[in-house]
Amino acid sequence: MTESASSLGRMLTLLDAYTHDRYAWTVDDLASHFGFTPSSTYRYVKELCAAGLLIRLPRGIYVVGARIVELEALIRETDPVTRAAQPILRDLAQETGCHVLLSNVYGEHLLNVAHEAGVEPLELTYMRGKSLPWFRGAPSLSVLAFWPRARVRNLFEQTHPGAGEEAWNAAWTGLKAIRKAGYAISHAGLDPDVIGYGVPVMAEDEVIGTISLVCSKQRGEFLNGAALGAVLQQKSREISARLQTAD
Repeated sequence: MTESASSLGRMLTLLDAYTHDRYAWTVDDLASHFGFTPSSTYRYVKELCAAGLLIRLPRGIYVVGARIVELEALIRETDPVTRAAQPILRDLAQETGCHVLLSNVYGEHLLNVAHEAGVEPLELTYMRGKSLPWFRGAPSLSVLAFWPRARVRNLFEQTHPGAGEEAWNAAWTGLKAIRKAGYAISHAGLDPDVIGYGVPVMAEDEVIGTISLVCSKQRGEFLNGAALGAVLQQKSREISARLQTAD
């Protein structure tokens, strides 16, 4: 990797610090967080501000800039996966009465990108634009179950530092069962008293995301989980077919 490419990578890495839990940083805090020198960090922040990706507030605090908002709107309108899935999500919400979510894989992140509301007024923690945690919740589990074992093992070790072989074997056994079934069911995996059903979305044999149904525990008692799993698998295949013919 060239020095310029390495500098660019470090500069863009600063954006990884911005989350729903921590959305305001000083240059010194960023430098300490990533182990960069203050002078280099200041130079990176200055470049990101010039590009509109960050903006400076009083007292030397930097937050996400307006360019991010513009790019988010562009993704909302042009992302091929979202465009292919949106009509299907609406149909699923109307047919099942459940909330329907589309989540896309971005590297080692799983991000909710679209949501169609169901008939229940659920307060869901992970809505559009918020990264989902790995190894809990139907969206995450339905993706991991169809990833290669080595990739899942690496992510497990990152997210479960210090976990032993027994914990890994239990997690992998559960994921293999999900893969065999073709869908995941999660009880209170992300929110209390909420049930989620998820299946992966594939493109050329690669998992690019997941669609999931979400409902209350009370509503779930009257639903057939296997039937919902089969419906989701069919809808996932429809999304994949739409992507193959997308402009």
